[in-house]
Amino acid sequence: MVLPASLYPNHNFCPVSDVISCQPCLLPVFASGAVLVEPVEVSPHGDLLDLPWQTGLCCSSTPAQLHHGGEEEDRGSAPSDTGHPHTLQCLFRNFTSTLGPHPETEPSRATCWDILCRVDETWDNVICDLKHPATSSDTSIPGSVALSLQHLTTLPDIEVNSTHGTDCVGEDSITCSIALHVVSSIVMVTANVSNTTAGPLVMLSVPPRTSQRLWKPSPPLNLTHTQTTEGELILSWSDPQPHASPVQLSYEVRYNTSQSTSHPNWLHVDVSGAQWVSLTGLRPGLQYTLQIRSHHPALPHLWSDWSQQHRIRLENVTYLPERVVASFGDSVTVYCVCNDLRVNASTMVWILNSRDRLPKSQYAAVNDRVSKITVRPSEQRLSDTLHCCQPFGETYSCNYHYSTIYIKDPVIDISCVTSGDLDSMTCRWNNLPIGGINFMSRVADLSCDVMEEAERVGVPVGVVRQAKCESSGYRGVKSCNLQPIRVTSCYKLWMESKTDNSTRSHPVYITPMDHVKPHPPSGLEAVSMPSGVLKLAWVPPELPIYDMQYQVRYALSTGRAHPFWQVLALQTESWAEVLEPDVCGVYNVQVRCMHINGSGTWSDWSHLLYTSTHNSRAPDQGPDFWRVFQEDPASTQTNVTLLIEHSPIVEPTYCVEELVVQHQGSGGTVTEEKIGLVSSYSFEWRGEVHSVTVKAQNSQGSSTRNTHMTLDRHPKRLEAPSFSAAHFQELLCWDEFNLKNRKKENKGLSSEKVYFLSDGCSELHRLYSIST
Repeated sequence: MVLPASLYPNHNFCPVSDVISCQPCLLPVFASGAVLVEPVEVSPHGDLLDLPWQTGLCCSSTPAQLHHGGEEEDRGSAPSDTGHPHTLQCLFRNFTSTLGPHPETEPSRATCWDILCRVDETWDNVICDLKHPATSSDTSIPGSVALSLQHLTTLPDIEVNSTHGTDCVGEDSITCSIALHVVSSIVMVTANVSNTTAGPLVMLSVPPRTSQRLWKPSPPLNLTHTQTTEGELILSWSDPQPHASPVQLSYEVRYNTSQSTSHPNWLHVDVSGAQWVSLTGLRPGLQYTLQIRSHHPALPHLWSDWSQQHRIRLENVTYLPERVVASFGDSVTVYCVCNDLRVNASTMVWILNSRDRLPKSQYAAVNDRVSKITVRPSEQRLSDTLHCCQPFGETYSCNYHYSTIYIKDPVIDISCVTSGDLDSMTCRWNNLPIGGINFMSRVADLSCDVMEEAERVGVPVGVVRQAKCESSGYRGVKSCNLQPIRVTSCYKLWMESKTDNSTRSHPVYITPMDHVKPHPPSGLEAVSMPSGVLKLAWVPPELPIYDMQYQVRYALSTGRAHPFWQVLALQTESWAEVLEPDVCGVYNVQVRCMHINGSGTWSDWSHLLYTSTHNSRAPDQGPDFWRVFQEDPASTQTNVTLLIEHSPIVEPTYCVEELVVQHQGSGGTVTEEKIGLVSSYSFEWRGEVHSVTVKAQNSQGSSTRNTHMTLDRHPKRLEAPSFSAAHFQELLCWDEFNLKNRKKENKGLSSEKVYFLSDGCSELHRLYSIST
């Protein structure tokens, strides 16, 4: 190739033929500033060098050489005396395209830079990097460093013309690039250090895009990590496309756990001949950052850039697989890898769906780190979860991670209830919460038979919606609500997994109007009739507007938490009659309703109603009673307990609803206390004269014939006249009934005294004392 002198104005020029045939010759070099002529060592490959090109740029300061008549002083002569000025000389040290380590020999007292020129990965630019070696401490050459890249275009007359170029300036390092032209295949490189241009002239030949020449690879891609069923942790990656060479690259993996980005403590692993590596010694609970770079085996120093960061955090256990899809009846095997080396896999237990411990016959240890289990999926669930847990006595320590088995087309018993207002529908299933689901619906204004047949033949109808679901905490979803609804349309309902919408339950088809739970009847009334019949009436709910059937239940009010309910036969009218076994009893009554054809759901029971008794008059007579003393030696008070005998009702014209105790002290003060229908009553007596009366009462008034009792610690003994036994009994109004009850009730109370007095004995001022 002929380089015309016009390309280098104001420069001495030697044609290439002279460069090859004679020594010495002067080649021009380009710089912005003074132009120096440097000695040239001829490249054995001619004047064009291949990319990539790597060399060293070295500069040294030596005494100036003397020139006489165009002849250079012999290089082996002694240096000039110290009075001569020194000249800076800069040379490309290894003028060759053979890439590899730098030679060990360095120019004496020289300052050197490494320079690498290459084509980028996209083949759009030539890039030259000039760097001061990190191991060098020589800073004897002051000033800046300039790097210039220039296109040379080959013209038809086989001349080389210069086109535009790029100049880059720095001190310790420079990265300079120039865009490639379609017509250009030569880039000229010049370097300038402290206004001294390095020699010789460097012209680089750009290989075609399809060339398989070696170049700096791109960083590896697609970093992933997996664990094997033997517990081995594998990091894998792939090379970027297209490959620059069919030869397998070499790789370096580095990883650390340091949170410091400025001073990370990297650990390095070399990998050859494979795109994966087994990592050992990683501990659970730590965050590891990993990167990979690569190089061609022939270019051990030409590394790619580091890949993007990949992070690994190991939990105490790893599940293989974490997710699996299976059909009901399949056998599924899951492995649990213990990443905590202090735990032996043979001690681990397996828990199904966070509550059921599985029998040991279903699982076994593969080795010290791995346990495996084989299970069959549940029939009525969208998915099953498996936990591998470490036992601690009666409890277990389980990681929050788990393995999930998604079940194909499970038959889940979905049941729905339409509200009494006909504006919403709530759906539940199996009475068990399910986690990680979407509850889906498709509604069409068709009957469910028509809709189901249309979908069976592949004709989708209606609009798909997602329902609003109520969560039950960590246990999952327990119900879902659709609102608003079209009560006469058909709804297709199914469940989908949130993480895998291809996993869905078998659908059900529902018309909301067939699943209504109406509001309970209101306005319940109950009236007790003298004939012993309890008449009931109520008001039906406003919606839905169709005929109802009713159910009535009643129970005698005893104060118990769970009454003994009796249920009437189904009623189609909004009233009913009940025969009362106890005309004076108070009853609890409730009523509920549902569609007359039996579709839908029973309403809730109405509010509890307490019946009232039917009274045409007040009670005739109060109850009989007697008393028991309980003396307190430490005080002057005596506890008096009244034992009350309830008289049977002879005529059902009235009922006793409650008892009233009337007290009258020695000062004449009268007080009353309602005590209900009790069989005993107690009060404190201080020893003074005290009168007690017990009356029966209902809504019509109180009894007028009542039993009275007067208490006195020092009663005056009356002279008893000589009466016959019959006369005495009549005078004291003892009847055989009370006497028998007195003897029976006071059996064993030998130290007590009991006083009885009826209204017919009121003429006595004091009671006779009768020993028990």
